[in-house]
Amino acid sequence: MKSLVSFSLIALGAAALSGCLTTQEPTCNSTGYVPIVGATGPKTVGINQPAVFTISYTLGSSCGTLGEVTAVPNGNVVQVGVAGVYTGCACTTTTTVSQTTYQFQTATAGTYRIQFLSGNNSVITDTVVVK
Repeated sequence: MKSLVSFSLIALGAAALSGCLTTQEPTCNSTGYVPIVGATGPKTVGINQPAVFTISYTLGSSCGTLGEVTAVPNGNVVQVGVAGVYTGCACTTTTTVSQTTYQFQTATAGTYRIQFLSGNNSVITDTVVVK
């Protein structure tokens, strides 16, 4: 009987330990647009020539990294956003400004407005004349 009790306690302990080992920690992963705080680039470019803009943005968190720069054209207006990728649960708030680039290029002459998403339904607008 003593060995049956010992075996039962060992089996219960193993089951409890097994449950602890398979419990996963919560994951804190997300992706979202971050505020663009500045953008500089050329005012004129030639047809099929790249207009390279330097974009300044803030991730706002120590867990954030640059995701991708996306551009959505709509006629002569292009909206540009920067995505941040956040991984981790124990993050601190940051105000660090980082930089990346966006390249605009078109085969059609005209005046283009580049709108950089800066948060709270606002944009920073730059104009590029393509000749």
